[in-house]
Amino acid sequence: MLLDALLDKRLLFLSGKGGVGKSVVGTALALAARDRGKRVLLVEIGSSLEAARYLGAPPSGPRETEVVPGLFTVNLDPARVMDEYVRQVVKIEMLVRRILESPVYHRFFAAAPGLKELMTLGKLLVLAEAHERWSRRAQYDLILVDAPATGHGLSLLKVPVAASAAVPVGPVGHQARRILGLLRDRKKTGLLIVTIPEEMAVVEAVELHRLATAEVGMEAQGVVLNECQERIFSEAEEAQVLRLAAEGASGRLERGIPLAGALRAARRQVRRAKLTRFYQTRLKRTLPLPLVCLPYLFREEIGPEDVRELAERLAAA
Repeated sequence: MLLDALLDKRLLFLSGKGGVGKSVVGTALALAARDRGKRVLLVEIGSSLEAARYLGAPPSGPRETEVVPGLFTVNLDPARVMDEYVRQVVKIEMLVRRILESPVYHRFFAAAPGLKELMTLGKLLVLAEAHERWSRRAQYDLILVDAPATGHGLSLLKVPVAASAAVPVGPVGHQARRILGLLRDRKKTGLLIVTIPEEMAVVEAVELHRLATAEVGMEAQGVVLNECQERIFSEAEEAQVLRLAAEGASGRLERGIPLAGALRAARRQVRRAKLTRFYQTRLKRTLPLPLVCLPYLFREEIGPEDVRELAERLAAA
């Protein structure tokens, strides 16, 4: 089962084209892992809308917060992560304040290429290696990272590759190589690609898999095809819907619903279901990975019950 393979990891990145529902899928996966008895941390990177809201919990912010028993969330802001790193290295509060208030420090942080990404990945390394006090048990059994959308997400993962090559000695190069070793450790780290049944999203999913393998050396564990419209009509019913719509049939259904409007909605559903099946087949042929399909949720706002439904689908996949 795909969920079993995912739960074997310590660190799991989710990425895909913007707007494919990574945050919802990540929250559902975190809930499914928590239901399996895992202690889970869901990490978002600079997110303005936090995943905790899907579970009916208040925002967690920059500190790890338990939103439901066994499930924690945290929102990593690269600037805060860098400030935290300065505090850990300098240690003397007076000097820390002078550094953090210095315009030179802020210009350096803004201009240094890849520094934000390297600091963020370094924080993930710390979280992945953290252990509970007085024991050797890992603080979290699974850390899920809601990574940025495809382009930015891939850039994030490629930074330690470039940094380890560009800085062969010193603490920065050493840290970059440690991070890269974690990303390439197939026993500890994995990648889950999230997409939807639309052309650009599927193209980016395929390209993400290729580049993550070729340029970063990461192994993907599976693909989630989100927002799938499942088939609700039989073939005969679909044919009848298309025929009546083409003929411009009129009239009214029960409760006074216009037949023309019902046919438009039915025809749209038929087409979306066909597109879903088309992209399911395409992904299966193109990517040598397990594929999980999650349903389209007809909701204006996603809530805890919806996340629970998706979590159950992931658990059964």
